[in-house]
Amino acid sequence: MTHFGVQLHGTFPMHHYPRLARAVESYAFDELTVHDIVWWRPVWPILALVAEHTERVLVGPDVTHPYLRHPADTAACLAGIDELSGGRAILGLGAGSMLGPLGLAATRPTTAVRETAELIRRLLARDRAAYQGELFSADPQAQFFWEPVRPRVPIFVGTLGPRMVAEAARWADELRPAGIFAPGFFRDLQRRAREAAGWEGYPVGCEVWVSIADDREEARALGRRILAQFLALRVFEPQVAFFEVDPEEVRRVGEAMAEGDVDGAARQISDGTLDTFVASGSSRDVIAGLEGLLEAGPSTVTFSGRLGPDPFRAIELLGGQVLPAVSPGRDRA
Repeated sequence: MTHFGVQLHGTFPMHHYPRLARAVESYAFDELTVHDIVWWRPVWPILALVAEHTERVLVGPDVTHPYLRHPADTAACLAGIDELSGGRAILGLGAGSMLGPLGLAATRPTTAVRETAELIRRLLARDRAAYQGELFSADPQAQFFWEPVRPRVPIFVGTLGPRMVAEAARWADELRPAGIFAPGFFRDLQRRAREAAGWEGYPVGCEVWVSIADDREEARALGRRILAQFLALRVFEPQVAFFEVDPEEVRRVGEAMAEGDVDGAARQISDGTLDTFVASGSSRDVIAGLEGLLEAGPSTVTFSGRLGPDPFRAIELLGGQVLPAVSPGRDRA
């Protein structure tokens, strides 16, 4: 059975998150996660608000990474959210993005993400064995001065790259590639992950960027702005190559984004490219587009991003119309 969640970005005023969290939990969503991008509002304070104002949904970052925060700090934050939420924490890890303006490179991402997960698991379990990785290490004295609620929290990895897919499938509880809507790339990644895991039932979910509204064209305009921020990024290259997106289109989007012209970049995105990567438009558009993806059997589908021009109305449409249509029996929680 496919689980459904909502991923919020740090694009909203801080005082909106309690209301957004309550709105999501009023529908039959299974989790509510928050994206970790340094240029948006900080993920852990938002997660604390989400945890405090919900009672049922899983809560955690989707995804955080090893390049601005040591794994021990991430483990402490995660354990804190697990305590605050009563054992509902979940952890999404990935290689991060948009770090270029800080002069940071995602060095050895496959190793960094795996070692981050290993060290977090060690700290949560209060394991006193020394840890010696290639990038991170911990002495036996590396222990929290308090006891986490749970010794193990589910970890999923957000990835598109073939190396990360092949390795993370061996140790992560789930994989979740981002920017999935047209099902072709997802099916290919799902197959590769299951081969690497050696398990036909290995769970592979996905993150669906969505912009939904009663006004179809307004929703699609926002969908273009969402996609413009990611289309030309290196991390997104596997999808762009798989779907054979026009290189000139990608180049024009990248040039406009490099100048900070999001509107100009959005204007370069064709209808075909938009519909390949973003669930944008009315409820009917989103429902129709999800049909093919759900046939592939994703373990989790997370509706991600700004959600729509009005995020509260978008949650109503996703929870009240889309969710019952694509997963019969789901409506109110």
